[in-house]
Amino acid sequence: METKAMTLMKSMMLICLALMLGVVPAQAQDGFSPKAYVNARVISQYEFKQRVLFMTLLRQPGDISSAALTSLIDDSLRRQAAKALDVTVTPDQVKAGMAEFASRTTLPLDEFLKALATGGVEPETLRDFVEAGLLWRSVIRAKFVSPDDPSATRISDAEIDRAIGAGAASGGELRVLLSEIVLPTEGTVNAMALAQRLKQTATTPQTFSMAARNYSKSGSAGAGGVLGWIPASALPPAVAAQILALEVGEVTDPIRVPEGVQLFLLRDKSLSGGEVVGAPEVEYAQFFAPVGTDLASVRAGLDTCDDLYDAAKGLPVEALQRATVLESGLAPALRGVMAGLDVGETAVMAGSLVMLCARVPQSAIAPSRDDVSTTLLNRKLSLLAAAYLTELKSNADIRIP
Repeated sequence: METKAMTLMKSMMLICLALMLGVVPAQAQDGFSPKAYVNARVISQYEFKQRVLFMTLLRQPGDISSAALTSLIDDSLRRQAAKALDVTVTPDQVKAGMAEFASRTTLPLDEFLKALATGGVEPETLRDFVEAGLLWRSVIRAKFVSPDDPSATRISDAEIDRAIGAGAASGGELRVLLSEIVLPTEGTVNAMALAQRLKQTATTPQTFSMAARNYSKSGSAGAGGVLGWIPASALPPAVAAQILALEVGEVTDPIRVPEGVQLFLLRDKSLSGGEVVGAPEVEYAQFFAPVGTDLASVRAGLDTCDDLYDAAKGLPVEALQRATVLESGLAPALRGVMAGLDVGETAVMAGSLVMLCARVPQSAIAPSRDDVSTTLLNRKLSLLAAAYLTELKSNADIRIP
């Protein structure tokens, strides 16, 4: 009499024989047929259908089929990058990541997996999704946060000061103030050679603005290439990665774009948003020098606003004015000058010398320097990760049958 175990063994043998002979049901063939190739790895139709079901249950907006395929391709590149760097994660880390993902729906992991199963999603689909994300996070840390060379992601005290001075609080968004030069590749001028030369010569806001008026073909050329505040998340990843590696006042390397080459001058960067109440206050000093005073010589001897007291020695008391006021309450001309200054910087305005002493944030929750540094670092790593993934994708052999 044939036992249940013997019946199961026969069934398994028949399946193995069918696979060896290539006699596989059409439904199974379709499940394991390739949906896409990413370098040497195959993304199967089964993986694709599972990701579609998964994203459908999560109520992914837009074209789910397209988004599912893109996410699978990205995950494949992330895994390949992890393998190249010998980066791994443990089963316990993956399980903890799955539980954390499930908690976003307020469900414990076992109940979340049951909910997925009712929609036809296997536990392995969630596991693969979470594992790829954890691997990628470790890849970015391994690639960009190096104890031996922390320069790529170093957050300087000046950056933290500017962020706090701009009213940074937890939850703010990183934004940058830029000037641009766009050089078209068409025509007789070698755009890349010109861009390399301008990077060496247009190194101040004034010289960069002049170069933009003379050479740039963008809509901002008439304004000296000046752009307004831009959220860093709105920049193309390759551009953002370069800009966030700069100190304020530095110029990017030439960046190739379709039909042209770009240069950017970083004029300022700060956090916006968050739990900020009101506008920041500014403390400034304005020195009204006697006619004929060499203001350039006065500026050369200044490090802080206190140094202006020496310059004003012997002059009427009204020659030096110092005040702390809401930035929004300044006269428009003075507010415009202040907007372009960092703490300790000066500008000449209508025969007077203006110096920014401090910016004081008006925030409901005073952020700690560690909190601001962590926020800046996480946003910088996010942009570096996006740029690196774009680079991997551009160098990959991706084919869709």
